[in-house]
Amino acid sequence: MMRYRIKTIGRFGSLVLLAALLLGCAGTRKNDPAVALRSQRVQSTLSDIADGLNAYHQERGYFPKGLATLRETGLVSIMPDVEREWTIKYYVDGDKVMMIEAVSRTAMPDGEGYSVVYRVPNSEWEGYGITEFPK
Repeated sequence: MMRYRIKTIGRFGSLVLLAALLLGCAGTRKNDPAVALRSQRVQSTLSDIADGLNAYHQERGYFPKGLATLRETGLVSIMPDVEREWTIKYYVDGDKVMMIEAVSRTAMPDGEGYSVVYRVPNSEWEGYGITEFPK
């Protein structure tokens, strides 16, 4: 009788463990290397843009009107896949770059509407692959 109880408990324990694993994995793709890579590429681009904007401002005393102007000066280069998959905007206040944001387009493998936000003064990051993960 004792063996039967142990086997029943063992099977039940296995079932509980399996259910916990499935529920833990079913919610998001938090540990998906593809998500991490895409997020890192966008973060690197946004960081480069912040550096380019600051350099442009130091040289000229004002910020460029858009990313195209910044690109033409050679201060920043955006990889074609990042440009195809993300819309990038920046926000300045006076002589400071405040925020740079990338919002995914339909060409991005996880779809449109995801964002990566870089708050430059605090060096804070949030969004896709950082604080939010696709399902």
